Amino acid sequence: MTAANSRPVDAPLADDAFGEMVWDYYHDALTERPQYRRDDGDRSDAHLDVYFSDPDSWPADYRNALATLDGPILDAGCGPGKNAIAFQERGTEVFAIDRSPGAIAVARERGVEHTAVMDIQAVSFLEGTFESVLVVGKQIAVGNSPSDLRATLDALAAATASGGHLLADFNTPDRCVDSYLDDHHLDDGVAYRRFRVEYDGLIGPWVDILLFEPAALEAIVEETVWEIVDIVGPAASESDYRVTFERT
Repeated sequence: MTAANSRPVDAPLADDAFGEMVWDYYHDALTERPQYRRDDGDRSDAHLDVYFSDPDSWPADYRNALATLDGPILDAGCGPGKNAIAFQERGTEVFAIDRSPGAIAVARERGVEHTAVMDIQAVSFLEGTFESVLVVGKQIAVGNSPSDLRATLDALAAATASGGHLLADFNTPDRCVDSYLDDHHLDDGVAYRRFRVEYDGLIGPWVDILLFEPAALEAIVEETVWEIVDIVGPAASESDYRVTFERT
């Protein structure tokens, strides 16, 4: 029996294409190149090495940003656990969650100690538990309305102690070409993109990711208990930027 066929019971579910692909990649058992399919039919290969990269290969400014986060830390949308592992190795308590059972199975196998299969918006019951929250991979922006982001920020605020910090990343609408945004524009400086993972006969659910110009993001955050304390990027000709928030 191969590693790819000896999964724990909470490994990939029938529609967990993301979990299936990271499980097989980790066990060197990919059956094909996984793809991201956008709702307009555009396809791109999934480059899975990014989910397993070593901290030595991360940009220095990202490593420095992680170093500012105090524990206990909530790693929300942890994927296969690369950030959680880095926190553990520095001796910081971290609780790693992801909606993908397969990703959590990989994270556990890699040594992440505290994990759960959980949606980000379900963490509000963990009242004031965390000093810091990390949400990267644009997962804080899952949704197709600014109200979805506000709901996520509210849930994270409930789980974060007063004075705690949140580190997250976003894309500007420049992430997509104008012709695509014609059907995905929501408001000034706000749009969304829709995609899904397809791998080995599995088709993941459609996922919507909100895209914000920094000024539009700031206007939304003003309606929450978070304050933006730092924005890094986007660099010229790029759409990615990183934001540090403080909970009031």
